[in-house]
Amino acid sequence: MSAMRMYTFRDSLNISPVESSWTPPPSPQPLFKDANITVYGIPILPSSGSSKATFDATLESPSDLSKAGQKRKREASPELPEKRIALDNVDSPTHKGAKRPAAPSPELLEGEAADEWRRQMIKVMFPGTRAKPEKVRRDRDDPNAPPYEGKGKRKGKGAEGSTTPSKASTPSESPSPPQATANVDTYRRARLPAGFHSQLPKFVRHDPASPLESPATPTLAYVIVGPRIRGKFDAKAAEALGVPQGPLRAQLTKGKSITVKTMVDGEPVEETVRPEDVIGESESPGDQVVLIFDIPTVMHIPALITSFEDPFYAKFRSHCPEDFKEHAHAISSREYSPDPVTFTSAAFSQLRMNQLDPDIFPMPHYSRSPNHNLKAISNLPENSHILTAGQEFNMRLACPPALSKITDSFHKTVTSDKPPVLPPKTSNLFTQARKDVEEHITAGKLRVPIGANVKIIPLGTGSAVPSKYRNVSSTLIQVPEWGNILLDSGEGTWGQLVRQFGLDDATPNNVWDMLRNLKCIYVSHVHGDHHMGLAQILAKRRQLNPPPTSPLYLVTIRSVHLYIRELSEIQDLGLDDPSGNGVIPIMSESLHWKNTGVYQTYGMWQVGGSEPWTDIEMSKKNSSALREALGLESFNTVDVLHKTRCYGVVIRHTDGWSIVFSGDTAPTYSLANAGKDATLLIHEATMADDQEEMAVQKAHSTFGQALDIGKRMRAEHVLLTHFSARYPKMPPSALRRPANGDFRPIVALAFDHANFKIGDMWKASYYLRALEQSFKETVAEEGDEEEDADTLASMDVSVD
Repeated sequence: MSAMRMYTFRDSLNISPVESSWTPPPSPQPLFKDANITVYGIPILPSSGSSKATFDATLESPSDLSKAGQKRKREASPELPEKRIALDNVDSPTHKGAKRPAAPSPELLEGEAADEWRRQMIKVMFPGTRAKPEKVRRDRDDPNAPPYEGKGKRKGKGAEGSTTPSKASTPSESPSPPQATANVDTYRRARLPAGFHSQLPKFVRHDPASPLESPATPTLAYVIVGPRIRGKFDAKAAEALGVPQGPLRAQLTKGKSITVKTMVDGEPVEETVRPEDVIGESESPGDQVVLIFDIPTVMHIPALITSFEDPFYAKFRSHCPEDFKEHAHAISSREYSPDPVTFTSAAFSQLRMNQLDPDIFPMPHYSRSPNHNLKAISNLPENSHILTAGQEFNMRLACPPALSKITDSFHKTVTSDKPPVLPPKTSNLFTQARKDVEEHITAGKLRVPIGANVKIIPLGTGSAVPSKYRNVSSTLIQVPEWGNILLDSGEGTWGQLVRQFGLDDATPNNVWDMLRNLKCIYVSHVHGDHHMGLAQILAKRRQLNPPPTSPLYLVTIRSVHLYIRELSEIQDLGLDDPSGNGVIPIMSESLHWKNTGVYQTYGMWQVGGSEPWTDIEMSKKNSSALREALGLESFNTVDVLHKTRCYGVVIRHTDGWSIVFSGDTAPTYSLANAGKDATLLIHEATMADDQEEMAVQKAHSTFGQALDIGKRMRAEHVLLTHFSARYPKMPPSALRRPANGDFRPIVALAFDHANFKIGDMWKASYYLRALEQSFKETVAEEGDEEEDADTLASMDVSVD
């Protein structure tokens, strides 16, 4: 969690992480407990084959058993000074101008000191307060500019509402002196401890039975115990005992005895009423238990079975066949579960658009049938079910799971014998759009651009948070005969790739083929919606069999590289692969379009560290190999104007075509200059034209501003993407097909899973009106709530 510190900040949350030990406690202690549930964790270490796998093998000596289950302890680093000093800013002066003693670099900390540092990083990420932070400098392009005052206003030059693009600073243009407090990714955080941007302490694995290179990694099983629920209050019995309604009955429900006055033979008598006199038998916590097992391989089974030999956990395991019938067993397995589409409204929309143009809007890959039948497994408990979306399990009643009502027009339609029926208005517009495309071709207006067969596949076209119709940022470029390039990889990108290409390795052009041909991933900046899916893609690449025969070049800034390197200590991501075909780092700053040849050492555009993998000469050497692998003439980054350090990229191929990607940015002239005469500009268009003030405030672009950059660049094609969460379905575009058919530039709106060949992008203008109508009627039929957009838009999801 602490590895996410560069891009995560929530001042309204107070997170208390709990780390489970991999050694079994002599007396199990809960990981979590509140008034409703108690959660226990059971470490499941994979066995190398022993049928009687115990955890003793993970302990260095029998004496370690006394420590089992407790917080793991290591020897403290002898260099660690007093904790508070270690976490304070070492540059902060003390009395009489003296400085506090310098704290050791975080990466050198060990044992408890290392754990304490990680906990402190999490406190910085989640301070748990809404206190207003100190005012920080907002215009990082000009350190001498007045402070940012909010609401899109600045003192002096550049007043609110200005539509003039700013020219982002470059290493060669910034004359500002170094600042001791300069911080390239500070956002709104008022103060950061020294070492915040340094690498975390090295993670020491404490599961020696499962080294990092092992194909089977440890997992954690959970035992969730419900509360003791008192029995039903018997109102008739209370009335018969003379207990009046009101506070006395409340006392009984709280387990307290009461005294009531009754009349016996005309004489007042005091009688004691106990809770058990009027309250039925309570339900034991043991009657409400959920067991969650993560068992990815057969090597984990012995440890799981052994763990339930412990007297504490043994009571949760029954050997009675009758209990197998009574209790529900939910099973989730890729081999035994179908793979239906989750976001059926979006798939239903894609199904309709597929009828307009099946090449540009292909069907998503899915499966309604599992690879294997669960019923073919012998000796399964009778009450076993495949876990599916919408299932509800009642913890208090022994009954099969109920299925909540889910609107699913997609699977219903694709499994029907009848073809999909379009609403009349949508059908008419689809017919007219196809007719217009044919007339365009017949009239001889079709011009085949250079790079016509280069394919652009938007995988995520939303911003900040995913929605049903638009995932967060990611765009795949497929270059025939050369390979694939991925521009940004927001959370869920792997899932989008699976839906796009399919998992079946017997099918041509499946997701594994795509992954094998992935030569470059470019991440523009550190905001989570642009890179939180990166680690999953790297992890999946490690599963390729046989392994890749060429490297994957990762081009991004230091903070993203650092995050991946820290994460790689607990998950094999293919970094530093001795075969040379793993992940090869390239620093974005080393590819700057002005080719300064050196890194800036201060201000916003400084690299921020000096690790060996940040070496500029190494990055240049790696970038040369990248260009050769993809047949590129050049691969250059462009500093753009955003709330944090962000780079666009200009990719020029030896075949003569070029693609420019803006990243997240306010309109920036340097991007237009660097990408002159581009074949395609992929530019963010977060805001509609009537949201210009907000676009300035958030350092994003409107539709009109993005198109203006395209015109200044003299781009042949412009693909608009990264639409605000305010528009989770169809963005409010003002784009319309020119009456004379003169498309300069050709403009298209990005949709998740659209497949745009550069040579076919001109069709998008003819399709726009039909697509708008299709979305409108799909939303109406699926019953989507329009207020969802307002909810998404109100979420503060960035650390800006």
